[in-house]
Amino acid sequence: MDPAMLNQVRHLYEVERLSQRQVAEKLGISRKRVSRLLHPESLKKPFRETIFQSFERLVREWYREHPSLKATQVYERLRTYGFLGGYGTVKRHTRDLRKKQRRWFHELDFLPGEEAQVDWMQWSFPFGVLYGFVLILAYSRYLFARFYPRHSLEFFLEGHIEAFKEIEGMTHRLRYDNLRSVILQRNPETIYNAQFLDFARHYGFSIHPCTPGRANEKGRVERVIRDIKDFLRVTPCEDLREANRKLSLWRRERNRRIHRSTDKAPIEALKEERLKTLPQIHYQPYRVVQALISKTGFVALDTNRYSVPSSFSGSGCEILAYPDHIEICVKDRKIATHPRSFERKQKIEHPTHRERLLQITPHFKAKRIYELIKAMDKSVALFLQEAESDGQNPMEVAYDLFKLLTQSSKAMFLSAVREANGLKICKVRYLQSLLQPSRSREDHPVHPQNPHLLTITYPGRSLKDYDDLE
Repeated sequence: MDPAMLNQVRHLYEVERLSQRQVAEKLGISRKRVSRLLHPESLKKPFRETIFQSFERLVREWYREHPSLKATQVYERLRTYGFLGGYGTVKRHTRDLRKKQRRWFHELDFLPGEEAQVDWMQWSFPFGVLYGFVLILAYSRYLFARFYPRHSLEFFLEGHIEAFKEIEGMTHRLRYDNLRSVILQRNPETIYNAQFLDFARHYGFSIHPCTPGRANEKGRVERVIRDIKDFLRVTPCEDLREANRKLSLWRRERNRRIHRSTDKAPIEALKEERLKTLPQIHYQPYRVVQALISKTGFVALDTNRYSVPSSFSGSGCEILAYPDHIEICVKDRKIATHPRSFERKQKIEHPTHRERLLQITPHFKAKRIYELIKAMDKSVALFLQEAESDGQNPMEVAYDLFKLLTQSSKAMFLSAVREANGLKICKVRYLQSLLQPSRSREDHPVHPQNPHLLTITYPGRSLKDYDDLE
């Protein structure tokens, strides 16, 4: 209630003897407001005990014991006491009790090389969701960030390795939130991820997990993630490569800009960091996944299926998931390697994995080889299409390609096929010339005009002759 307005209304009504309508017209306010100012007691509603009234004391005791109780939890508790009201009533009457208490924190200072803070961020692009690995040095504020298609352990380790390479060292301690890649369990005791512990031991840094619910302990990385999100809101990206390129340009500019807290550019303050030296042995970032090979010779990872030799069907195996490829092992023996796919429900199959199965089923052999070779790569499918349009039998061409594949690596084979497609030479003989170069050269390729030069001899000398030169 405005005291000045109240005094004006009372003066006009009680001293000037104007009516409520006249007072409202003179002051430019409504008659209802004039009436409320003159008769404030009319606003007070008569006391009426609500359905929540008899439970109020009990609820206040609960909040004294557990200040962080949610309205839903209070509602569930009250129902066991015979409360007949709804959730809205509980939410309305506990609003003041649920107000967040103000918190005060100490300002954290760090020594050069003491700590780096690490966290994941997530961002939805038009082409899909990407996960950003973010590492910031607590002293210099130097920032490293990179997007990955997943946020599983192998990409977490890859992010660390790339960050360490860029800053040419590492801090003595790294601070994390309660990430699954770092901590598996907090209560009743803290249990760390065994593979991440091995990674930390390899590089020689200590792990410092934040206290649950205390995000201020890693406020530097939380703040920079907010800045990255502000940048992404106005920056369109079409794929992962473009997102990383634009993020790299942005953070390079940020690392060269004077920081508001240190009055130094992070790239200059980085020179003051006392970083630990990186080990000479490179750490392989991978995640181990236990799997079962199906009867058709496939293993599943992230909804995609990868082939293995048919003779291992029905066996248990380990999938070593790297950021760019996967390795499939049975009893510590590597049986297959594939480039990793980040699409969904794809079938990645190597034709030679079905060689023994095709020998057992000869009636199915030609058709199956054709299907395997054609589905191997788009360049191979194009090669077969061009060969068929040239009058060649695609089944026979596919079988010849299959034989070439068994004699060379997949990468070399596909490279030769792409070169043949580019030159419009879709002939198996041309591929043979690339993959199996002719060895018809003579043992002595040197042919001088004077053949006596090949029989020149010279007398040997004793080592004592060289001693006399000293």
